[in-house]
Amino acid sequence: MKKILIIAAAIFTFSSAFSQDGNATKTFSIGPSVGFGHTGIRHMPGTDMFKPAWSAGVIVNYSTSEHIGFAGDVMYSIEGARAESSGRETDLTLQYIRVPLKFAYFFGAFEDDFRPKLTIGPSMGFMIDAESDVEGIGTSDVTSSYEMFDIGVNASAGFNWKLAENMWLNTDLTYYNGFIPIRADQYNSNFGLKLGLAFGL
Repeated sequence: MKKILIIAAAIFTFSSAFSQDGNATKTFSIGPSVGFGHTGIRHMPGTDMFKPAWSAGVIVNYSTSEHIGFAGDVMYSIEGARAESSGRETDLTLQYIRVPLKFAYFFGAFEDDFRPKLTIGPSMGFMIDAESDVEGIGTSDVTSSYEMFDIGVNASAGFNWKLAENMWLNTDLTYYNGFIPIRADQYNSNFGLKLGLAFGL
């Protein structure tokens, strides 16, 4: 938890410092976000099934020029996988504090109300808990069986839509691909829709 707070504080401090620059072409915004989608684990035994994933947290956006910017999130994220093997279903739930850091390219001009964007960057996950529910057997805590740290790449396509003065709707279709195994040869993978409200400072 200490590492998470340090990372969050660093993102906020860095962005705040630049937001106070007198250059009007630079913008900084922060606000809440929520996400929903499908999560899975590559190379998990059995047939992959739909596993709902969701997240909630804080988004930070900083634009260094009309088209280039950076974004960061600190969010609570439910991940894991569901799979069926030998007629028995396993539902694995992994809870993370996840911190994606993203390079963003914005289309259009600063004054446009609707601005499409593309983002890409690393995403770090700090595990809080892992629970496995096996059909016919029950639920068990399996936290010790998984790596406590996960990192991969997060990419998204979406848009920012200006709703009012200094308030934007952030919409992103996101995809995450883990780079390091969380157990044996298994890797996190998920995709979904994220919505957020960002308020300019």
